[in-house]
Amino acid sequence: MTRTRIKAGAASPRDRKEHTPASEVAALVATVMSDLGDVFASMDWADDEIEQASRRHPDQADALYHAFSLVQPRDIGTGTGAEFVYRSHVRELLQRIATGADTRIPTAAEMCLVCTQTSLKVPLHGAAAGLYFRLWLQAFPDHPITPSQATEQVHYERLHSTQIDEYEAMLRRKATDPHRLLAGIDCAGRHHGRNVTCRYAANTASRRDDRQAPAA
Repeated sequence: MTRTRIKAGAASPRDRKEHTPASEVAALVATVMSDLGDVFASMDWADDEIEQASRRHPDQADALYHAFSLVQPRDIGTGTGAEFVYRSHVRELLQRIATGADTRIPTAAEMCLVCTQTSLKVPLHGAAAGLYFRLWLQAFPDHPITPSQATEQVHYERLHSTQIDEYEAMLRRKATDPHRLLAGIDCAGRHHGRNVTCRYAANTASRRDDRQAPAA
């Protein structure tokens, strides 16, 4: 009688899962639900950061409310799914909105991700490593790469501070997003289901009146 040989560690015909259309759909649904879970989590983090920023800057609460679309992560590398990374990115952009600073230039978190992607291709030494550590300390002060990172950064700054400044300026220019602006917002004058005084509601009404005005 012929015996069917099965390699050690291989699944037997009895144990092997059969790939059927139903199983493929189930796998797809599981993947989609996992992705949606990540999306919903990031939405919750962004909402929480917007709420905190609004308490810090109540006079800018209307602009901060409409900042949700602006703080979405760009596709510049893996890592934005980590809560502390995404929150840092959102927090810096919201602070810029509240103070009238430029939202187009990359956040420290975004530049850290660019450095991370670069480090996977080539080792970072000297000023390049110093830039990475500088940006990391700016973006994630509560999550040092090593316990001695702050001390090591003093060493890098002492030896390479001028070149680190040049690298940082170059990276900011190259990673700038010219379209990341808080503009073209339509608001009906209601936030979270409540009537509010919002600068964008007035702008929306003004644009609507301009469209409805008869031609001269």
